Amino acid sequence: MRPITVVVVSTNALIRNGIQQVVMKSDIPIEVAAVYATFREAYEFLDQRRAQVIIIDYSLPRSTNLAQEVKKLRTRQANLAVLMIAQRPTATLLRLLREHGVRGMLHKDDDSERGLLSAIPMIADGGSSVSPRISRLLDVQRPLPDELQQRDVDVLQLTADGFQVKEISSHLGLASKTIYRTLQMLREVYDAHSNAQLIDIAHQKKLLDMEDEDDQA
Repeated sequence: MRPITVVVVSTNALIRNGIQQVVMKSDIPIEVAAVYATFREAYEFLDQRRAQVIIIDYSLPRSTNLAQEVKKLRTRQANLAVLMIAQRPTATLLRLLREHGVRGMLHKDDDSERGLLSAIPMIADGGSSVSPRISRLLDVQRPLPDELQQRDVDVLQLTADGFQVKEISSHLGLASKTIYRTLQMLREVYDAHSNAQLIDIAHQKKLLDMEDEDDQA
């Protein structure tokens, strides 16, 4: 059996090494052909060599437009299977990545060894592998106030997490003007005079930290 050729992209050296160590434990032949800290390096590799799977650890700069990076990767090799390890995922981003052909999604708090060793051969063979934590964010439709959409909640959550408007724009694949309009609309809806006050109100109304509540359930 020919080994599955894997490329790893992560800005964190410890995570890069950890993924390599996990892959070495596989009973199925898997070759980590390259490990990079940037997408630019991965592009150069893919322009010259074939790979079946690319593993992206999303500990990337907040300004990274991950959907665009995935699109560029798959433009180079259309059959490339993408496996993402999400750090602080939002439903909007996950759905956008799925639309761009990402078939493997793990959460940073998942059992990484079991998740990786299961997902790599599955997506390399054309299937999909999504962890339960990610599935909840993708598929469970939480009741929201009539005035809110899921995207609005994701903008609120990222603002509460300290993201700037340009970073939220990149994270969600939306124009900066859209983020500004969303925050302005939310301030008007909740009669907030600042984003800080808006976030306080959102916490009071239990609109935020839904992922953490799911993990405690």
